[in-house]
Amino acid sequence: MDYDDSYVDYQNNRSRVRKAVRSLYLRAAAGQLVGPTLDIGCGLGDLLRLLPHGSAGLEYNKAAVERCNENGLPVSYYDGFKDDWRLGMFSERARFGSMVISHVLEHLDAPAEILRKLLVSAARLEIRRVLVIVPGKAGFNSDETHRTFVDLELLSHPEITRGLPFTLRNSRYFPFNFRRLGDWFTHHELQALYEVH
Repeated sequence: MDYDDSYVDYQNNRSRVRKAVRSLYLRAAAGQLVGPTLDIGCGLGDLLRLLPHGSAGLEYNKAAVERCNENGLPVSYYDGFKDDWRLGMFSERARFGSMVISHVLEHLDAPAEILRKLLVSAARLEIRRVLVIVPGKAGFNSDETHRTFVDLELLSHPEITRGLPFTLRNSRYFPFNFRRLGDWFTHHELQALYEVH
């Protein structure tokens, strides 16, 4: 899927109220991460700004990468399909304590397969915590770039972590821990936290 300046503008041109509300979500995500974090699909770097020194972002949208770099954020262009999600640009010894995959999987045709590949890469890089965030049904239906609905059943499937050091340690719905709210409230999301056991 191609993203361009118009998608960046759409993400960037939020009202003050939407930006204030979004900051609550970003802080809730940042609070679950430890140490320098690798932000997969970091967009315009809103979460990256809240993460510890040494964190970095990877982004598929070249216009977003350019905007992040202009704002001094350590973001690199990344095409996971070409790299088979190996995160091959990083050496075996990671400097990251966490990885976050926020509002990425729903844009993909094979999210379970790609999440597993990212967890394999996280294990190789000795990342100890991986946070996945996806929208509820209403949020999923609100964006034409979304391709596959991702729910807790998919994220908790045993094949995702089979043979890996990760366990799905915690999951919650945000801002209210009630799944059905996501059927009609656009800004409801599922947060799933995998940790090394």
